[in-house]
Amino acid sequence: MWRFIYLETIDGFRSAAVFESIARHVGPARAPETILFWRVRSPVVYLGYHQCVEDEVNADHCADNNIGIVRRILGGGCGFCDKDQILYSIIGREEGIIPRDIQDAYSKVLGGVVNALTALGASEAEIEPTRNAVYTQGRKISGNAQGRLDGAVLVNGSLLLDFDFEMMDRVLKNPTKNLSPVASAKEGMITLRQIGITDLDTVKKALRHGFEDAMGINSCDGELTGSENEMASVLLDKYLRNDWIYKMDNKRAMRKKKIH
Repeated sequence: MWRFIYLETIDGFRSAAVFESIARHVGPARAPETILFWRVRSPVVYLGYHQCVEDEVNADHCADNNIGIVRRILGGGCGFCDKDQILYSIIGREEGIIPRDIQDAYSKVLGGVVNALTALGASEAEIEPTRNAVYTQGRKISGNAQGRLDGAVLVNGSLLLDFDFEMMDRVLKNPTKNLSPVASAKEGMITLRQIGITDLDTVKKALRHGFEDAMGINSCDGELTGSENEMASVLLDKYLRNDWIYKMDNKRAMRKKKIH
């Protein structure tokens, strides 16, 4: 039996600490495999582990507008997130039901997003494998990333309830980078609100059941263990430090320094 946790709105930095903590408990079977949902309390940029802030984010604008920059432990591209998205992390054991092959893992898990959209009445929902995304009506509604950690598999993503496209355009240096060839993010993305779906609880239920059906599992309501909370509190310090946020920028600067 998998565990389902919904954290309501939390700080973006803490969310990264929480899903890392869960993974470090799930991998060695110290916690149940988990479906985690949350929303961020205030806007945040989730940066892929291998990315440089300088390349992807208008950091001065973020600082001036209290927008956090969170470097994930997962690879993939960066994404701008606000309270109008459901964020999810599907965390299973490597020897479990999520396939070892990266694309097969995406196909299995993202089938849950397709199931949810279909149940909600969204037309033409489909996985876009070249972008690890889910599209409906030819536009992106869910972006995703994946990683392995301590025997756990994590597939993280977002589902757009609504979206501040103008803010994303100001925050990201290349907001259309992970979209089909389009002139603007607004042209390449779509939200549930735009297709007439606005009730948060209905969307949460559809998404939870969608993942259960796609992966052939059942889940029961649960919460973080004391050990997971303690580890998340320790990990939070890492996510808040500039040496972690700018880790790849600093590495690149050091390489350039050695060359010269």
